Amino acid sequence: MSVIPPIGPASASLASAAVAPGTKPGQGFGAVLRQAIERVNEMQYQGGAEVQRLLTGDSQDMHKSMMSVQRSELAFEMLLAVRNKVVEAYQEIMRIQV
Repeated sequence: MSVIPPIGPASASLASAAVAPGTKPGQGFGAVLRQAIERVNEMQYQGGAEVQRLLTGDSQDMHKSMMSVQRSELAFEMLLAVRNKVVEAYQEIMRIQV
């Protein structure tokens, strides 16, 4: 489970906005996207594992299971929104007349 960093001053967040967390400067867009997809996949796997533990009786913490499932659903929805924006931008670029 990753820890959400605290909110800092605007200048610090603007300086780090060019590089996604966990990536190195100079990494391509494809590598950043691949890492994001892998993180979402891991979150979905963890959510499924939590539900499985709850259903088999290995865990009694329904709150933790529901939070894990909600986290994975939210991450997936965000990934879909990013994908839709990328496709939309690509289509807009293709419409540009040269």
